[in-house]
Amino acid sequence: MLDIDIDSKMGILFVRLFGRLTKETRSKINEEVITLINNVGIQNIVLNIQNLNYIDESGIKTLKKCYKTCDKSFICANPNQLSLIGDLKYVTDEMTAVNLIGA
Repeated sequence: MLDIDIDSKMGILFVRLFGRLTKETRSKINEEVITLINNVGIQNIVLNIQNLNYIDESGIKTLKKCYKTCDKSFICANPNQLSLIGDLKYVTDEMTAVNLIGA
């Protein structure tokens, strides 16, 4: 199961993910997040994966798709999740991302 909390502040879309991001649940991100990004023209996104307890390969690809859709993107992750996100820019808290985006 995947739960998504979406919030927008200061021109930044905050997407907080909870649960499991897998081949079976990734469509929820495509339907809710990527559709919103494309329809509204979101340019800045913070993807908070700190509360995901499992991510498979298709989930990682979906995160990367969201990440690459926006001009300024950050992944908010725990240190034990860093090996999952590869070369994507990451921070350990959302406020750091806001400061780096410059909103």
